[in-house]
Amino acid sequence: MKAEAVKADRQAGISRRGFLGLCAAMGTGAALQLRSFKAIGKNNDKPGSWSRGEVIPSTCNMCVNRCGIQCHVVNGVLEKIDGDYHNPKTLGGTCAKGQAGIMTLYDPDRIKYPLIRAGARGEGKWRRASWEEAYEYVADNLDKIMDKYGPEGLLWSSSTDLTEIFFLKLGVFLGTPNFARHATLCLASRNVGYFGTMGGVPDSDLANAKYIIMFGANRLESFELPYNRDLISGIENGAKLVVVDPRMTVTAAKGTWVPIKPRTDMALTLALMHVLIKEDLYDKDFVDKLTVGFDALKEHVAQYSPEWAEKETDIPARTIVEMAREMAVAAPAVVVFPGRRSSWYTNDTQFRRTLPMLMALLGAFDVRGGNFVNAGKVKLGEFDWEMAPFDVAPCVDGFDEGPFPLAAHDDGGYVMRRDAIIDETGKYPVRGWMIYKQNPLAAVVDGNRTLKMMEKMDFICSIDVQPSQTAWMADIILPETTYLERLDPIWTTGGKVKFISIRQPVVKPQGEARTILDIIKGIAAAMDKRRTFDPPMSKVFDFTMEDYVDKQLAPLPIDRKTLARQGIWMPGQQKWKLGAYRRGEKDFRTPSGKIEFVSERFRRNGYDPMPVYEPPAEEAGRQRLVTGRYAWFTHSANQNNRWLNAIHPENDIWINPDVAREKGIKDGGYVMVRSRVGKVKIKAYVTPRIRPDTVFICHGFGTNSAGQTTLYGKGGADQVLMESKADVITNNQALHETWVDITKV
Repeated sequence: MKAEAVKADRQAGISRRGFLGLCAAMGTGAALQLRSFKAIGKNNDKPGSWSRGEVIPSTCNMCVNRCGIQCHVVNGVLEKIDGDYHNPKTLGGTCAKGQAGIMTLYDPDRIKYPLIRAGARGEGKWRRASWEEAYEYVADNLDKIMDKYGPEGLLWSSSTDLTEIFFLKLGVFLGTPNFARHATLCLASRNVGYFGTMGGVPDSDLANAKYIIMFGANRLESFELPYNRDLISGIENGAKLVVVDPRMTVTAAKGTWVPIKPRTDMALTLALMHVLIKEDLYDKDFVDKLTVGFDALKEHVAQYSPEWAEKETDIPARTIVEMAREMAVAAPAVVVFPGRRSSWYTNDTQFRRTLPMLMALLGAFDVRGGNFVNAGKVKLGEFDWEMAPFDVAPCVDGFDEGPFPLAAHDDGGYVMRRDAIIDETGKYPVRGWMIYKQNPLAAVVDGNRTLKMMEKMDFICSIDVQPSQTAWMADIILPETTYLERLDPIWTTGGKVKFISIRQPVVKPQGEARTILDIIKGIAAAMDKRRTFDPPMSKVFDFTMEDYVDKQLAPLPIDRKTLARQGIWMPGQQKWKLGAYRRGEKDFRTPSGKIEFVSERFRRNGYDPMPVYEPPAEEAGRQRLVTGRYAWFTHSANQNNRWLNAIHPENDIWINPDVAREKGIKDGGYVMVRSRVGKVKIKAYVTPRIRPDTVFICHGFGTNSAGQTTLYGKGGADQVLMESKADVITNNQALHETWVDITKV
């Protein structure tokens, strides 16, 4: 394995040590030096200094942000990845993860040919199979489960990506109602909260803001370059950044850190609204024209004074009053940042509703320096799927839509569904699990309970690049190509500028890896041998990715070959501009057409029409566990990447010095962390950057997959500790509802 690693490093054209030096030189390490972001803006009119070989533009996939990249290929080997200076999203910038895509491509741990389990699940015994055998194996197992249980016996799990559509269509064609997608592990409660209040999630004009408030959002370690660049520009232009978080993140270190007591964020937002209304600091014109329910809100927040909030949040009342007054002075150039991951607490959806309410009181919408609706997306051509619709509605929970009427049912759900499968309380048994680009054993709360769900499965198939913790427990692993080896559907986005970009192959696939479309085609052809479909499954998927992309581009004045050379395309006329809502030219996508302080839709479905605060539970002598990530990791996807792992080989647990002193814990020493559902051994990081009642563990470590040779046996798995809790409105998992005990090892 060592020899293979050395070979991979040489193939990539840069050593791990060289990569670390490069990161330091470019300012992409932990410090996030401001000058690196300034340099990106200044040098966006010319390419980087690396000029070896052919330069192929593409779109990164090392996280969900899809930055533009330029890939330098020499004799068929990818040697360097730069940011694409033509791309308006990235303007020539890229992060450590983006550059380390080379090691994802050439990782010696990659799955390069189909593997069928040859021992007990998790034992690590595999035998190599041909693709033909693999397709027959999958189809045979799907057929047996459908014969016995019907399509309801299948569960389809996937993560958001440009290629997810093909995997989902296979599940829809087979007729399964059971989907569990990424949203219910991440942002479902944010989306439902914002949609229920203003009809959508707005964007943020960080560069021109005078005041920026972020609740738990750690943007500078999420490395979405436009936000990072604009946030730094805003700070340099004099904006005040306030980060409300139990932990001082890298983002909080760049502004004012407000160390709030966990699960009391709603108390703070309600108190801020109390001050704005009581002191007559709100934007009366905006409220009168663009909102409904203000009188009810005024009455509602009267009970939530700063003095009351101080007792709940541990934030001094004077600080809360000062924050409200400063926002009012800066308004309307105030960004109330929506954030992304909202899988925090069981009250997340209602808390997220308070953010657009606060924004509305400040009039901080549809204006320079505030929140805004972005430019929209380029309208692409639609592919004509040759398939009959199925009369099957996706379920969001334990096979009964009743408990979550406002949730996005197409996203499905995990926590209650898992309970229904294990306890057999659902409407039907589920015995087959198809998983694409997702690692539920690492991503879902209470990993031990996910293992119990796996025990209920007659068949598990994982389609992935890496032998992840979940793939290691599968019956078969089908190796997919990386994003650097394939053509994907066109991506379109809009911030202040809308454009399209292409993700295309820059090198040939490693080993026998195949694209997800080719994998679906193979399964479909094998299923046609076993069952009669109308139309046949193989006919439904009888197209190439080139055909799919050409259909998308058909309405546009650019073809696939030209886009492949350019990397991006922008419409000549960008119609985006501010003020349309204020001028009455646009309505919000709510029943009233306005921002709703009182939601009748919530009331009709049995929820409080306005957010009502409930104090968090207390557990004396224990700490609340929170989780997150560092800049060089995405969920659990690249901790095994040798270059990125070299930056941070092992995670640790953040502990306040007062707690460490009381328990005799030393910085760098190991501790045992126990919750009601699990325990992990992990290294202690003693720091004043976290509250005494809170501990933090970086997500994505502690894998028990021996196939991930770089990561195996390193660090502690946060999900093993987390109890099965979820937001009560969306079933979005609640990652921060677990209390732990910590003892010195």
